[in-house]
Amino acid sequence: MGRMKDTKGMTLLEMTVALFVLAIGLLGLAGLQLVALRGDTLGQQATLAATLAKDKAAELQEADQVTDGEDTYIDKANGMTYTRQWRVQPDLPQTAMTTVQVQVSWQGALADRCVTVSTVIRET
Repeated sequence: MGRMKDTKGMTLLEMTVALFVLAIGLLGLAGLQLVALRGDTLGQQATLAATLAKDKAAELQEADQVTDGEDTYIDKANGMTYTRQWRVQPDLPQTAMTTVQVQVSWQGALADRCVTVSTVIRET
């Protein structure tokens, strides 16, 4: 019988393959991190848009007379411009009630986005 080879440690080829596999894994994690950051940004924008829509709906509920309109809001921290439009439909869903629909739209990185809030105001 021949002598057994001394097999301590790893060869250079094994190290290269291991580093290659590690590099592919780290690139995959970096891609996932970018997707998570995009999702977080979109979530922040949608939250601000929903807040702007709810604020306008509450403001219109307190107003004596409501009419259609439009305004803009600029988020200076992120450099985003939000366009807020509201539409008033009197006597809907029934007489002495008014439906108000507020839509907030903005231009996202990948597509245009919007959030819509509807409320019914009871006329007094």
